[in-house]
Amino acid sequence: MVSTAEQFDLVVIGGGPGGYAAAFYGASAGLNVALIERDTIGGTCLNRGCIPAKAFLETAAVNRHVTHAADFGINATATGIDFAVAQKRKQTIVNTLVKGLTGLTKSKKVTYILGTGSLGVNRTVTVQLSAGGTQELQGRNIVLAAGSVPRTIPGFSAGGPIMTSDEVLMLDKIPARIAVIGGGAIGCEFASTFADLGSTVTILEGLPKILPGLDPDVAAVVVKSFKKKNIDIRTGVKVNGHEPTANGGTTVLFGEGERLDVDAVIVSVGRKPFTDHLGLTGTAVKVTDRGFVDVDGFCLTSEPGVYAVGDLINTPQLAHVAYAEAIVAIKHMRGWYYQYLW
Repeated sequence: MVSTAEQFDLVVIGGGPGGYAAAFYGASAGLNVALIERDTIGGTCLNRGCIPAKAFLETAAVNRHVTHAADFGINATATGIDFAVAQKRKQTIVNTLVKGLTGLTKSKKVTYILGTGSLGVNRTVTVQLSAGGTQELQGRNIVLAAGSVPRTIPGFSAGGPIMTSDEVLMLDKIPARIAVIGGGAIGCEFASTFADLGSTVTILEGLPKILPGLDPDVAAVVVKSFKKKNIDIRTGVKVNGHEPTANGGTTVLFGEGERLDVDAVIVSVGRKPFTDHLGLTGTAVKVTDRGFVDVDGFCLTSEPGVYAVGDLINTPQLAHVAYAEAIVAIKHMRGWYYQYLW
């Protein structure tokens, strides 16, 4: 039987760094490419991660510099922070970069489809279109690049004063008191940002120290810096729940009966692969107990012609890692890889 699905050399599911890198590199290699994205091109990094977080870090740095300007012999006074303006600046930066990526899809003649793609047998992708209806595509090769979503913990679902990294980056005012649950890289970044913006910040970490994946000497420098910012670091504590208060905040319960009244809680306990809508029924693609797609050294799954890159696989969840994986996948599917090894 001949499939009526639209045919492509490459179909990419997910428009984040790994996905758009695969699409653009594939198009530059002469492939007919379709790129499917359920939200906004750029993925977590551009829309809800690296870029907006760094924009707010810069706002925090400016506030810190102005506050301590007298130390440098400059007469200046920080009279307040209009975080709505900072939010607008952040969104302008994000929108500009999204516009640039959208322009690249057109210039590279990548077919861009807004919707949720799921993979079935024979490398057939069914797209639930955001505008309604479905569309079926078939690719000689598939790249899965659906990314990741924030992990949560029991009793701390996002809503009200409870936020993940997604909600924090949409704030229009600065909470006076913040509890950051999780002392990893993302949690520490938010802790530093809001401390410099004037919030009273407490980090609650279950392990014996924050930034457990870093060299101890590097982590010690961060701890020293945080003490200067008056960030309260509580390590080796278990978070037991929270009790909402009448003023819109909440009381975090942790440790051995300890309580912490805050206006906001940032849950920052890592991210998990977003495989929920990938389908994979009838394919040989394997997903581990932790939710990662299993791949070989060329990012190839157990299903012929199907690759996975970025946060979907068990490698560092960083944009430049996803870029590199996308290039490896395209080179492998084109049979070019070995010429770069000699």
